Amino acid sequence: MAVAARDLRHERQHARRPRLALAPPVSRTARGRTTAKKSHVASSRPRCASRSVARNNYRMLAVVVIVLMTLGMGRVWLSVQAAEASLESYELRRGIKAERYKGDMLEIQQSALSSPSRIRAIAGATMDMTTAGEATVLDLPPEALPRRVASQPKTTSTFERVLADAMGLAAGEAQVLLVGDVGLASAR
Repeated sequence: MAVAARDLRHERQHARRPRLALAPPVSRTARGRTTAKKSHVASSRPRCASRSVARNNYRMLAVVVIVLMTLGMGRVWLSVQAAEASLESYELRRGIKAERYKGDMLEIQQSALSSPSRIRAIAGATMDMTTAGEATVLDLPPEALPRRVASQPKTTSTFERVLADAMGLAAGEAQVLLVGDVGLASAR
């Protein structure tokens, strides 16, 4: 049931296409009949007019497209700028919130570190300080106080000056120790 083979090379040589030629332009007359144009010079003016109109239309279309493209690019640029500003403001708000949180934490730490009970405990543990016993307050009227005369220099002995300097030095050292222990205790 096989089909006989055909020689296609022989058929292709005889099946050549006819040569095509360019036909003269055809125009319609007022009655609707078509006639071939005989001269190209007579019809060049209407073609030039239609070509110039087409060129003007093309130029106008190109100008409109360029204007719309420019407006679109401007809109995109403005949108990008607005998005960048929005991101920057978000970052600033987030930074402000973080800094406020840090400030609140520092205030809480400061109030915890400066509580009188904590200072009393550190002073008692490190410097063997205790609370004062009974205290007596004397309220003297200003007339009972001795008056100092500004013209007389205060005479103090060398011993009194050395003793006052030693007491001031000891008070300063106690203050440094207390502040130092407070700082060390807060780091724990």
